[in-house]
Amino acid sequence: MTMFNLSNHINFSVVERTQFPCNLKFDNQVSDFQFNVPGIFFLYYRSELIYIGFTNNHQDVIAERIVRQLATITLRDYRIQFTPSALRVLKGNEIFDTYFNLPSPAVANVDFVTSVNRVNYDAYHWDEFKDFNSETLSRFEFEWYPNPDLKICNSIQELSQQLKNLYRPRCNQEYTMPKI
Repeated sequence: MTMFNLSNHINFSVVERTQFPCNLKFDNQVSDFQFNVPGIFFLYYRSELIYIGFTNNHQDVIAERIVRQLATITLRDYRIQFTPSALRVLKGNEIFDTYFNLPSPAVANVDFVTSVNRVNYDAYHWDEFKDFNSETLSRFEFEWYPNPDLKICNSIQELSQQLKNLYRPRCNQEYTMPKI
């Protein structure tokens, strides 16, 4: 399968009159018919598999799914929202002490919602994500598996769930922090 660099598919820009760090907007650069089919995608940062997702419709997977993942993993998009538990982890992490104070982060579960695993991942990479630039974006890559062979699975969603359970990427809910 082909590895795609996100810097060739996603733009980001600063949104005027929004407070740092939630002051960027990520969006799709171009529409490509190869991404308009049901499929599974693997998202990588610095060659580490960090997220597995899927789509079972005919909308552009980059515009509809990957942009949201990038926004909620980096915590930089102006549309980001937090679950109550993700906000507690954010507020409890000293790395974010001087960030995310004004305006108060939105707690909701509508769209562009981040999670505890993503906040923890972001804390690990905050030195890079807080200064998000083209070089940072170029470190994100994705693999796209359009119309995958379902084998014994009944749906793309079921196959995606099996892959998440197998690989447990750090930004999926199936990830659990190792205990030593």
